[in-house]
Amino acid sequence: MLPGAQSVGPSKIRNSSSLYVSDPATVDIAVEGARKVFYLWFFGGSGGGGLGISAFPGMYRRFSDLQSLKGQGPTLGGENLGISPLCGLPEDLKRKDVEKILNKKMTVEQMVNKGPKDSFWAQKGYLRLEAFQAANKDCNPLAVRTVFDAMSTGTSNVEPDVAQKFLDDFKEDIESFKRTLLWSKFRGYSAIAAVLGLLGLTASVCGQSFVDGWFPEWPGRENFPLSIFADPGLMSIKDYWI
Repeated sequence: MLPGAQSVGPSKIRNSSSLYVSDPATVDIAVEGARKVFYLWFFGGSGGGGLGISAFPGMYRRFSDLQSLKGQGPTLGGENLGISPLCGLPEDLKRKDVEKILNKKMTVEQMVNKGPKDSFWAQKGYLRLEAFQAANKDCNPLAVRTVFDAMSTGTSNVEPDVAQKFLDDFKEDIESFKRTLLWSKFRGYSAIAAVLGLLGLTASVCGQSFVDGWFPEWPGRENFPLSIFADPGLMSIKDYWI
């Protein structure tokens, strides 16, 4: 029990009609069940939640790197390609900049062979962003990064045969590049939304079962979690610990 906390005995809980019936066995079962749910969701969700949370710094870093490419490097200028604003680029791409990348004579296999072998995936023959940038160092950096993102669906590596097929398709129909990029970004946004939803669900279930298992008579359980910040407030919970 917390120092100075007021213990609420079983008699008080069992005489309450707000949450539990008066049968002591029913009270014990309800409290024990809530505690089991808390343990299950807390320890079961902590692993996946930790992985999800650890991925956010990398996502933010990639987004920041992309935004920093605005106005950087050489450009052929001319007509905008018309990339959807939903793709989150800092500025639209120039059609000529993208076509310059797609018309390169170097194959993906050559890019992989000439690129740095500084990672496990690079050594396994995957096309890495660094190798793609090295093969297109005379091209617009934002266009290079965006073409790679469309091929790799937001990761930092892609299978060479998959990358080659994408480049060939994009060269034949540059509109397919725009569609593929938008779909790639949509999948990335959906993954983020799914992770946030699962984290929110886990936190909600853990919080509610924690209150039901250890503070079942706390008045704030009826409008949890708003009651943490409003009336009766988080500090009042210590008076209902059993």
